[in-house]
Amino acid sequence: MSSTADFRSQLNALSASAARKPEDFGEGVRLLFSCGSRNLPLALAQAEACGVEARGVGRRHILVEVQNGTPTADWLAGEGAAIARYFERIGGIDPQISIDRGPVDLDS
Repeated sequence: MSSTADFRSQLNALSASAARKPEDFGEGVRLLFSCGSRNLPLALAQAEACGVEARGVGRRHILVEVQNGTPTADWLAGEGAAIARYFERIGGIDPQISIDRGPVDLDS
């Protein structure tokens, strides 16, 4: 399976997870989408054309952050698809998805 197909599978799994447990998403949750790039300046320049806000991290990585995100089916068809197309367009290397649910309260 190609990394692009794998990334799309990860997006579908993320959306299915949100459908099963919507309380795990939304306010305070950051969805983080990243991939490597052989040409970071060009990849960042193409982000706007793809309708994606991206930033460079280090010398060869692209990061797309979605604040307070809930990856519903509608989100997947819109913003999620735009991120996948962007990663495909730039030849993104090893695309990944992470979820940041905010700081852990150690006093609880």
